Amino acid sequence: MKEQTTTDKMLKIFNRNIPVKEQYTFNEIKMAFSKTVGNKREKFLYKRFFKECSTEEFLEELKYVFGVKIQRLKQQYETFSNDDKIEFGSFWSTRFRLPKVKGMFISRCDEKYTEIDSFEKYELTPCIAYEMAIRNNKVKKLLSRYEKISTMLKDDKYFFKMHMSKKLFAFAYGYEDEKEIDEEYPKYEKLYEQKQANYEKLIKEDYKKFIDDYIDMCTELESTTLMDLQTMIEDELINDYLIYPEGYHRKFPCAEKAMGGETITNSHKEECVRVLNDENAEDGIGMRYEQITYKEFIKYQSIFVLNNEYKIDINNIIPNFKRQVNDQNQPILPINFSLPLDEIVEYITKVKEHINPKTPFELLGKELEKGDDLTCLPVMKGESPQKKLSDMLYVYDMKKKGYFDKEIINEVDGYHEKTAYLRNYINTYYDVAKEYIENEKYKELITGKSE
Repeated sequence: MKEQTTTDKMLKIFNRNIPVKEQYTFNEIKMAFSKTVGNKREKFLYKRFFKECSTEEFLEELKYVFGVKIQRLKQQYETFSNDDKIEFGSFWSTRFRLPKVKGMFISRCDEKYTEIDSFEKYELTPCIAYEMAIRNNKVKKLLSRYEKISTMLKDDKYFFKMHMSKKLFAFAYGYEDEKEIDEEYPKYEKLYEQKQANYEKLIKEDYKKFIDDYIDMCTELESTTLMDLQTMIEDELINDYLIYPEGYHRKFPCAEKAMGGETITNSHKEECVRVLNDENAEDGIGMRYEQITYKEFIKYQSIFVLNNEYKIDINNIIPNFKRQVNDQNQPILPINFSLPLDEIVEYITKVKEHINPKTPFELLGKELEKGDDLTCLPVMKGESPQKKLSDMLYVYDMKKKGYFDKEIINEVDGYHEKTAYLRNYINTYYDVAKEYIENEKYKELITGKSE
């Protein structure tokens, strides 16, 4: 009785969210765990076990039910990358008496950090918020799913997946006999409809689990379903986590359809002037759409032409920042740029004083200052906020990879060509980063509101 209960428990874990026809059998699981290196389907089993069963109790149950040898399990564990092993947790490296797993060491000189050093002051807050967001585990998983779906959409085979007519079915499967076609086509239709209904049900229940656990096994997945999944991920990233994924096509606010939109690259767009659309009619009436890209912003105009007279119909400006966040729910503030600069600055300052006198970014700066013992670090006086924030993210990343404080301190010291970074500095920077990244406090940098 106990053996059957334990067997049922293990089968339930391995077959969670897997269609009945494609579920693993007892013998298949037993065979998979008897190998050193499995195929793609078998490796899925290993990964699920190492991720979800990291306790001594589960290990004993696997040995008891499937006769798994510890040495074989250790060999299967060692086939995974260090990043996978970090995701599995520390239980397995300890249990197998292996060295502590560390992610790949990254230099403070790496472009992902030096680019943060180069963020301009006017773009710093949204860019840092974006960098924090993409380190959040939920966001990382969403971006990974987004990349997976985007890759699948580039595969032509999904565009040719569709419900086939009787004639197309006969051609695709090489049927020529009418009687045979009449017998086989209803079977195809029934199976196709069952699969589509199953896909729809699973997506409705949890679209993320569908992508993680099921999508690779789908045989009748259409491009329209993939596009729906892509839209679901985009909506969650943009509305819940306030970032735009690369490749997303964003519409211009308050602009006509003819002006199209922009594809998010999360990098600076090069300065240029581009005519998006130029509609000229013989009767002297026309509409011209222009995109003018400057280093700091992108200007979109629609110019109405009537009898050689020009009138600007739409005149929008959006940031040309290195990273793009969803900050479009902010108040719209009309500004007359023909006024003197000091008047414009004074006006914006007064509005700012009433709407949001103290920004979350300014409060973040105060938290970071706790980590600097300036009496011991005089060379840090006047250090740019960009470099402090880049150091903070570097500390967070490397501690997450399993590196010790001393290793991180030596690397940061070497980059800045200075010494005496204190342990207090490292711990405070890590704690602040963890709060903003893992507890999603970075959103306050974008919205200006406490969650």
